[in-house]
Amino acid sequence: MKTSKYLLVFFLTGALAFLNSCVEDDSPFPDFQDAVNMRIVVDPNFSTINKEDPQSAKVVLDFYSENVEDVEKVDLHVDFFDFSEGTTSDRSFLRSVDPGSFQDGVLRGLEITFDEIRTALGLEVADFDGLDQVTIYNTTTLKDGRVYPSVIEVNEEVTINNVTPNIQNSSATTSFTTSIVVFVQCPLPEGFATGNYMLEQVSGPADPFFGNDYRWGPGEVTITATGPIGRVFTGKYLTFDQDFNFVVTCGILVVPRTDTGLGCPDPDFVYVQDGINEYEDDKEFTITLLDNVAGACGQPVGEPLVLRLTKI
Repeated sequence: MKTSKYLLVFFLTGALAFLNSCVEDDSPFPDFQDAVNMRIVVDPNFSTINKEDPQSAKVVLDFYSENVEDVEKVDLHVDFFDFSEGTTSDRSFLRSVDPGSFQDGVLRGLEITFDEIRTALGLEVADFDGLDQVTIYNTTTLKDGRVYPSVIEVNEEVTINNVTPNIQNSSATTSFTTSIVVFVQCPLPEGFATGNYMLEQVSGPADPFFGNDYRWGPGEVTITATGPIGRVFTGKYLTFDQDFNFVVTCGILVVPRTDTGLGCPDPDFVYVQDGINEYEDDKEFTITLLDNVAGACGQPVGEPLVLRLTKI
């Protein structure tokens, strides 16, 4: 109970700090939210590149801006992450978006073909494999010459990115999207890796606070699709509800680095994937993680942890 109380205090302190950061405006650039609005949303039905049908593959984007009349141009750039090699290409120009094509601050259904992306990167179709990533970057230039995002030098020792977190996390029309990640994927059967599963922590560290033999509580979870290859379920991590996001395609399961938001107060418990998690079908998934890689609450750093999901 003592540990539980301490954690509760830490969590409440973190929450209050977060709320305080939302209402205080101590930025040296108080006009940013009025100065740049360029939100980009990817169509979930066209958010990946189909490895088996590259000729018809495309990414479809919607753009939103409340002051597009102040925008001179929107430039999109792209780079390529080779999953098997673990390397990222140089960033290349992709295309410009004409602010004059917006209607009432909205531009819907902008199509970018796979061939356009491939050509911009100087790559061949054969260079793309499952779980490779294409990242599309947004650079917006205003008519007064200001460019977002860019780094502003305050003095010789201090620089500030002019796209601050409060701008990125604003509402759909007033925020700023810096980049969008697109995976190369193999098509999945309808309903693949969705539905009810039994979650078990097969091995790994115990809960250091509440006396459990596990950090991920055993029990039934429901996996839902967040896109063509994205999946998520909500489980109990250190007794708290935690969304667990992962990607499945081409026989490989990938877990992104995840900050749980739980800590004492800083750093938080963070987990990352350990090695390559492979699968044959969606009846069972075994996921190996390194838990607490940030060393939260004085606990050992990066302990291996294995989860098993079994379809019910």
